[in-house]
Amino acid sequence: MTQLKPDLAAAKERVEAWWRGENAGRPIIEVTSPSAGSTPYIGPATDDMDAWWTDPDYVIPRMEHQLKSTYYGGEAMPVIFPVATTLVSITNKFLGARNVYVDRNTTWNAPLLSDWSTRPTFQFDPDNIWWQRAERLLTAGVTLMREKGLEAFVGLPDLNGPTEVLSGLRGPQEFALDFYDNRSLIGPALREVQDAWTEAYHRSTAIAHQCGGYFCWMGIWSDRPMTDLQSDVSCLISREMFDEEFLPFIREQADTIDRTIYHLDGPDAIRHLDSLLGIDSLDGIQWVQGAGAGRMSEWIDLVKRIQDAGKLVFAMCDPDEVVPLCRALDPQGLNLVTKADSPAAADQLLLAAEAACRTK
Repeated sequence: MTQLKPDLAAAKERVEAWWRGENAGRPIIEVTSPSAGSTPYIGPATDDMDAWWTDPDYVIPRMEHQLKSTYYGGEAMPVIFPVATTLVSITNKFLGARNVYVDRNTTWNAPLLSDWSTRPTFQFDPDNIWWQRAERLLTAGVTLMREKGLEAFVGLPDLNGPTEVLSGLRGPQEFALDFYDNRSLIGPALREVQDAWTEAYHRSTAIAHQCGGYFCWMGIWSDRPMTDLQSDVSCLISREMFDEEFLPFIREQADTIDRTIYHLDGPDAIRHLDSLLGIDSLDGIQWVQGAGAGRMSEWIDLVKRIQDAGKLVFAMCDPDEVVPLCRALDPQGLNLVTKADSPAAADQLLLAAEAACRTK
């Protein structure tokens, strides 16, 4: 077995302690950097966008290179996402939405629900071409680990949240207007999407879990089933609308999946925070301030509000913010994700964080 992270067992123990709210000494810190001697990827290339994104012969060599070219410091763990997380909300494609390739780093989904009176039934179809591609890629990722003897994990596709999926199927602006014009139709459609999402989740985890543990696109490892929850479209609706139409489905996910982290994206989403903090089965919040809303270290009061409610916090930050955040926040239940320029810089950052926590 090739060890890509020699202290993986200890890191897993620390992350499990974080899930239980028991990590002490310093926050969980996931810091990655280029590995020593890493080189640019030179491998199979193609101008065919479908092949670039979905053919294991092109995808898996890139994933293997990524694993071997990355240093995993702190609690960062080696993981690949053969179904690229930039295949945004792939559940939309599972439900029939047309894929749009923007470039080699970005895709999107074309809306398909133009008229509620002719709405298709939303249900998971194992014969859907995008599910078959996802299944093939996940399986190829597991095969890579087994055949090459790599001690690493396979992450889940970006399934996105069911409310966000329905928003994409309809179109976000049109969906927001539906709260005034077609509100009674939203709940039944969400029920179908949620059921389809659940089927896709369980089928995906059944494959990826063969490498041990569970990873969603956020990059958090868990030894029990976990997922992200999200609803970026909630920024366009009131708290009353959110609580009545969306919150029951979010609570259902939190109640039925062992561990969940809600992706709270941007200042306009903060109005829903108290409703989310009221979900007892929700483990934590990922706060993403978004473009134009400052740096993570400018949102310390909000992070404290989440911690004071007894929830875990998962946050991405710049490396120079790690020490100030360690000084300002309770390390227990805090998970910081960042990047460094080199393995030495990553290790030095961890030492600085530990020192900052000791001298608080």
